Amino acid sequence: MRIVSRTFALLVLSCLCLNMQAQYDDSYEVEEWSLDIEEEETPKPQHKEYKNAAYLQYSPSRYKVSDDNNIRFNEFLMGYNRIIQVVEKKPYFVEVGANAKFSWARNPYDIFVLTFHIPVNVLYKIYLSGKKDYAIAPFAGASLRAIAVARDYSSGDGSTNLCGDGGWKNFQIAWQTGLRFYINRYYLGVSYSRDFRDNSKFPSVRECGIHMGYCF
Repeated sequence: MRIVSRTFALLVLSCLCLNMQAQYDDSYEVEEWSLDIEEEETPKPQHKEYKNAAYLQYSPSRYKVSDDNNIRFNEFLMGYNRIIQVVEKKPYFVEVGANAKFSWARNPYDIFVLTFHIPVNVLYKIYLSGKKDYAIAPFAGASLRAIAVARDYSSGDGSTNLCGDGGWKNFQIAWQTGLRFYINRYYLGVSYSRDFRDNSKFPSVRECGIHMGYCF
């Protein structure tokens, strides 16, 4: 009788051990499956935002040079911007840069102007693709203009300096706004700029611009 009891006890103990082993194996499989799901849901790396940009711009402009006289110019501009992301993981940026603008007056005038600008813009990107390779970006800001050279060759007897005492003012502040379309490193944009109103300063400039740039 004792032999039968011991045999029965050993069978019960073996069944309990097998059941515990099966539960352990099942829990291990569930844990592995959970880890796989977490790995699949790990966020993808953020799109790289470039910190620098070089650009070219064409700007048909109008200079108000006196109370009753406006001169139209064709202008070409070369510039550089430093791009600063001001909110982490959000597409808010500040641009600070410098550019040089070469201007030629349209007929019947013969005037050349060389201008330097320091623009500061606030920009927001709206991404159009999951990889963030395409985006549109409205921007707005202000700029300081410094006229380095303004010469009038219309007389035919040399040239006349248009800046100085009683002439054009060398420094002025303007505002600008515009819109860009980004394709990865490249962008195309349009802009409008106008000097802040100051009746004591000439020239007062208004310009429309078409520009293209490269980010790096």
